[in-house]
Amino acid sequence: MATDYKIPGRNAEILDKVDPKLVEEGANAFANELMCSQCAFVHGAKMLGFNEEQALLTASGFGWGMQHGERCGAVTGSLMALGLKYGYRNAEEFPNYQILKKKQAEFDRRFLEGVGALTCKEILKGNYAVEQERKEIYDEKRYDACEQVMGYAVSILEDLLNDTSDDASLIHKE
Repeated sequence: MATDYKIPGRNAEILDKVDPKLVEEGANAFANELMCSQCAFVHGAKMLGFNEEQALLTASGFGWGMQHGERCGAVTGSLMALGLKYGYRNAEEFPNYQILKKKQAEFDRRFLEGVGALTCKEILKGNYAVEQERKEIYDEKRYDACEQVMGYAVSILEDLLNDTSDDASLIHKE
């Protein structure tokens, strides 16, 4: 389902090495009308043992840069998944926030390194919220590039969730 559309600023050496299974996972999600935010969040939630249906519902409003071309849904879904592992619920757990910020910064750094941008507007050179620009995105099939973007985001997410170097410092009261 790939397209000839090349993301401006993309790093082909990085993006072209994305695990094809992860790209296919994104393609399947999109074929089922799921948002990029849902695909990324569900992937992370399932890794951590959370409920898939609740994850789908939670992330459903974050696709297409929250429908305004802002932060890519693959990014927001991934950051939400990082929150499931490294987040906090109260003042006692607030020290977790330092770990979460570090993981989010690493995610953003790596995503920018491969994709070249964090927003849908920049990635797809158009704003989904603007009817004419949305039409151009669809007509030119620019959104097909999102499969590779999704695969890359999820590969970064997997690395960060599987990294146990900060786990001993996490505070979670059940």
